[in-house]
Amino acid sequence: MPGPQPCSHAERMSRARAIAETFRAHFDVLAIGLYGSLARGTDGPFSDIEMYCVVRGEGIDEDYEWSEGDWKAEVNVQSPEVLTAWAAELDEFWPLTHGSCVNILPLYDPTRFFESLKGYVFDHADEEYDDLIRGVIVGELYEFLGKIRNAAASGETENLSALAVEMAQYGAYLIGLANRTLYTSSATMFSESRVLADKPSGYDQFCELVTSGRLESPAQIARAADRFWEGIEAWAGEKSIPIYQRLEDLLE
Repeated sequence: MPGPQPCSHAERMSRARAIAETFRAHFDVLAIGLYGSLARGTDGPFSDIEMYCVVRGEGIDEDYEWSEGDWKAEVNVQSPEVLTAWAAELDEFWPLTHGSCVNILPLYDPTRFFESLKGYVFDHADEEYDDLIRGVIVGELYEFLGKIRNAAASGETENLSALAVEMAQYGAYLIGLANRTLYTSSATMFSESRVLADKPSGYDQFCELVTSGRLESPAQIARAADRFWEGIEAWAGEKSIPIYQRLEDLLE
């Protein structure tokens, strides 16, 4: 059977160390370390290998991704300022993407570069988070609500389940930003978001509907999305984050 084949954590770690030594022999390496499930020790029998390789120099940003048939690996080769700039980025996907800059298992790091990298991830002002939160609400969640209402009203519900899943995903990003929290992985994002304290009412119910897979009823999806949106409006108001504006005010 083609594709990924099972192996143990110990076997995967042995492959990762061999890869690290190969890259150290090929590049002028400052640090090399694992991220993802292997770094956390939560890898399953079919997990891949993900690795940062920090090399001396400037402007270096290359991805090496390959499969040897029954297993796969990805090594991001970057100079220090490239990886540091990535760690310092803040966008709507930050709660999901930037755990890779924090949960790193060093395989070679004599200068403790990866430890210093963590400081950049959370170095953002509250105003930056609030601007992103408003952007997620107005730019994404509002639009998903409109599409869900359109689908329910027209009876053209072919993509309604997918819209509900996407709305829940952006809801999780919103909650991660509000709580300044990084999720472990996409597989655990929904469950981790639901235990966070600062979130709109209606999210837990909408998220539970999505994760349960009970998405057969267009009316039920529309009602759950409406309740979630009502919670978002109230929640944003409590935070003094404006989600409704006149064009004239925006242009000022």
